[in-house]
Amino acid sequence: MEINQEELRKQCKRFFWCETISDCQDLLEIYIEYFFQVVQNHHDDEIKTHAEFDAKIVIQMMLTKALNLKNVLFGVNHISKNGKKLNTIIDPTIVASLIRNIYETTGMFNLIYRESKNDDEKKILYSLWVHAGLAYRQRFETTITKEENQIKSDNEKKQMAKIRLEIENNPLFKKLDEKNQGKIRTKINEKDYLMRFNDVQVEFLSWREIVNSMKIKNGKLDTAYTYFSLYSHPSNVSVFQFSNMFEKNNEAYPDLVIFNLQIAFYMFSVFIADYIHLFPKVIKTYEEMELVEQIVINFHNTGARGHEYDINETWKYLG
Repeated sequence: MEINQEELRKQCKRFFWCETISDCQDLLEIYIEYFFQVVQNHHDDEIKTHAEFDAKIVIQMMLTKALNLKNVLFGVNHISKNGKKLNTIIDPTIVASLIRNIYETTGMFNLIYRESKNDDEKKILYSLWVHAGLAYRQRFETTITKEENQIKSDNEKKQMAKIRLEIENNPLFKKLDEKNQGKIRTKINEKDYLMRFNDVQVEFLSWREIVNSMKIKNGKLDTAYTYFSLYSHPSNVSVFQFSNMFEKNNEAYPDLVIFNLQIAFYMFSVFIADYIHLFPKVIKTYEEMELVEQIVINFHNTGARGHEYDINETWKYLG
């Protein structure tokens, strides 16, 4: 069937810019359906390592994050016992908290599974990630009351020691000089994994800087993490800005929600591209989507990173 190019452009344009919350909800539904189909269609695809097993769990997590975001966009309301009403509102601070988590998940996935340049880099970064999670869980050791939980904690300590040994025996680690080996040990001790390799140099990263690892261009999201953190924490700025969001006849919250969601769409699309890069078979499910859906997902991916990160070239149908 011949594609009506003008109609295709019209349908895509609405999802490119998402000028209303309704547009955002419709685009979010596209991501939700895609994540669901990938989970369903590729559950039994062969995996080679435990790292790949964890990667497949991450897309399930992305699905639930998108579904939770969808629910928040329905808004909240309340009628008190005396009949007073809170009209339906969407709280941008809650939206920001959810999207910060999506940002972190996308950044983690990209750092470990896409931007690592070889297996040795990937193994070190993955091992640091696993170690960091186990190390944080050890903080609960003082509250353990059941014997089986103490056994689990002791086993995890042994696992952490094994991970540290595996990192230090990694061929890439052995190639590093003492200073850069020390940087990796610092990350282990700090229960952190935000770092990358520049040949045999170790560079520390922060959550704010993870956009550089994702290759987000033109400074688009350089301040995104700081922005989300401002709203996610009860800072004084978040309090006084909250007071101005819901002024009668001058409500600011819809525009803030749309702004937040536009960043979420970047993150979802970057994650989708990186996931397909790791698991090439998944492109089959992507290409079974409606053409509009393929174009708009890739638009937010390439809009953030450029066409060198193209999922496919369906954008050419736009002319």
